[in-house]
Amino acid sequence: MKIAYFIRRDYLTVNPYSGINAIKNKLLEHLAIVVKDDEGIFYGVLTTSDLALNPKTLIIDCLTIKELIDRKDSVEDTIFKMDTGKTDVLPVGENGKFIGLVFKNELYNYISDYNIELENTIKERTASLEDAISTKDLMFSIIAHDLKSPFNAILGFTGLLKDKLRILDFEKSEKLIDGMYAQARNTYNLLEDLLTWARDNSNTIAFNPVFCNISTICDDVISQVKDAAQMKDITINSFHSSDVYAFSDKNMVEVILRNLIVNAVKFTENHGKIEIYSLPIGEFIEITVSDNGIGIEEEDKTKFFKSDFNESTPGTANEKGSGLGLVICKRFIDRHQGKIWIENKSEKGTSVKFTLPIYKEEIQSTSKTKGLKIVK
Repeated sequence: MKIAYFIRRDYLTVNPYSGINAIKNKLLEHLAIVVKDDEGIFYGVLTTSDLALNPKTLIIDCLTIKELIDRKDSVEDTIFKMDTGKTDVLPVGENGKFIGLVFKNELYNYISDYNIELENTIKERTASLEDAISTKDLMFSIIAHDLKSPFNAILGFTGLLKDKLRILDFEKSEKLIDGMYAQARNTYNLLEDLLTWARDNSNTIAFNPVFCNISTICDDVISQVKDAAQMKDITINSFHSSDVYAFSDKNMVEVILRNLIVNAVKFTENHGKIEIYSLPIGEFIEITVSDNGIGIEEEDKTKFFKSDFNESTPGTANEKGSGLGLVICKRFIDRHQGKIWIENKSEKGTSVKFTLPIYKEEIQSTSKTKGLKIVK
């Protein structure tokens, strides 16, 4: 940076013939004074160090600093000249004419502030980069996590065909192939949705709340995981109030429900039952995914929501997982200012509950003007 920004033009001026005592008194009150005669001719700059070094010949030796530095010099060059000249102040000129003073402490303050600003900028950009990397990692985790369940179903169907093709009759073989095709089609649609979502949010996971029908979203998710449930002969029931809507991000709600229902299937024994239901409570909708599976130990209820705990427990059919499902759920529910928790049922099984902001008429009338839509 050029020193033109730091030139001080409010300097004190003294006439070289005003007397040594007058000059001394003025100099003691200021870091430096400019020496000019009655005609405005610049002679030099006197500093407090001159007072100590040349107390008797102060007037005669008033040309302490004779060289003018150019206003276009850089801060670094000016500080270097000050260090070599062992002075804290230099006169500045333009086209050989004196125009003002520049002080070392002001240049140092600028450099210090600039370095702090630069460090803060680096920290902000580093944090932004870390967030971007974290977001991309999370997206890949979501895509991988949500695709594992349907592929397990497809592998199950193909395994049955491989092992029992020669002994299965045509009707049963056709049923298995139909199941494989339906699951493959659902998986392809799910993959397209996830990749589109990832492309649209390449740097950050956008939060776009709309008016959502939880019942419809839940039915869509159940259709995606029903084959995995049928392989264990698990019944899934879903019932919701038809006139209750959530004000939420539809993609995030799908991910939340898909993770919770897949977990319920994973930890429920064959011939089990899963229920999904919701009810309005104050300003929120409380949604429950309940199963009659193996349950969760009391001391384990909170650790599954922590990002540093990625240990996955095998399911009742030895299904594998990434350990990220509930972590992802909590992050998305936090974005909605909601809560998620686990309750053990009085009988066998577990209920995972979470809350989402409720949609109200007054919100709708306000938000319609902003181009929000109702998802039914």
